[in-house]
Amino acid sequence: MALYVYKVITPAGKTVMGHLEAESEIGLVSKLLQQGYVVLGVKPTKAKKKRISLRAKLPDLVLFTRQLATMMDAGVRIKDAITLLSKQNAFTPSFRKILTSILVAIDGGMSLSEAIDETGAFDPIFVNLVRAGESGGVLDNTLNKVSDFYEHVKKTRDEVRSAMAYPLFVSLFAVVILMIISLFILPSLFRAFGNAKVGGIVALLMNTNNFLADNWFYAMAVIVIVLIFSVYFFRTSYGAATKEFVGNLIPPIKSLKHLQDSSNFSKTLATLISSGVSIIEAVDMAARSTGSRRLIRKVPIMTDILKNGGTLKSAMEKTKFFPQLLVEMVGTGEESGRVDDMLSKVADFYDQESSVKLKQLVSMIEPAMIAVIGLFVGILVFSLYQTMFNLEQGVGQNF
Repeated sequence: MALYVYKVITPAGKTVMGHLEAESEIGLVSKLLQQGYVVLGVKPTKAKKKRISLRAKLPDLVLFTRQLATMMDAGVRIKDAITLLSKQNAFTPSFRKILTSILVAIDGGMSLSEAIDETGAFDPIFVNLVRAGESGGVLDNTLNKVSDFYEHVKKTRDEVRSAMAYPLFVSLFAVVILMIISLFILPSLFRAFGNAKVGGIVALLMNTNNFLADNWFYAMAVIVIVLIFSVYFFRTSYGAATKEFVGNLIPPIKSLKHLQDSSNFSKTLATLISSGVSIIEAVDMAARSTGSRRLIRKVPIMTDILKNGGTLKSAMEKTKFFPQLLVEMVGTGEESGRVDDMLSKVADFYDQESSVKLKQLVSMIEPAMIAVIGLFVGILVFSLYQTMFNLEQGVGQNF
């Protein structure tokens, strides 16, 4: 069996590219034609290349897993279910294209897990959960667990975004107000000073305004470049490390992140174990799902203990990363044979705790921001008043 890359037009009129194994090019073309596809090209390839240009977004993933699980519970075949889902406008165009690629791969003889892995659009957790469900013959039950898992991930992410919406709005509003004051109001006041010598903050603001007025194009270009660089930088591993380092310097953020990491690890590990994924693979994927570089560095320690016959409790305790409550609950779960249930309960507890801490953090950020803005405005007003008072005294002494 050789691996071939193909390009076809589906019965729906969409152009799709992918990889399939076949005995020969003629055999692959024949198989694709039998499925009703218009073959545009087929050529052999040495290595399996996953398409990573398209990535499944979380809202699409949540809707897809829930609807696919519902259809399979109702007895709908996988191929028919994905065909129906690929035509729904509820999904983004890019995700519908991914579903079409999955459909073509299934038509070519791949299983569902192989097809979704072939696209390169899904994370390893999703692929391994589906593979475990297929191997155990419980794909419908596994898909329901996958749905619950990604709905939990989306809920957690939405809570964080919702909590940070107001502070971000206040920050943006404050920046806009300060820009209006600096660029439109202050220049009018500065003109009243004429050629008089001023110092301190007023001199700094006057020089800044003059510089921006003379070089506004270059200033805008620098701002745009910095914003673009920041967006791409924080998507890299170096950016993630920077965010984690800065977050660890602030105790409330560090505490909140630790709780969220513990919750995400517990929830992911519970889902993977209950779906039949091996404990070593499950621990590795659960740690990586948190995005915590500190926890990811502890994975070899945990896997070594597990490979040598150690318990999950001893492996987690050795890392000195997890809260003692989580470690003890895992130990209880191992003794009773209900590790996944214990992990789920602890995850729910930590979710509540992190939600409370997030609200407390936001409640501290809001007055702190208002205080900083008020302090800046107060210093600015005091500096302007002091400058005007000094100018008046100078004028009085001259007379």
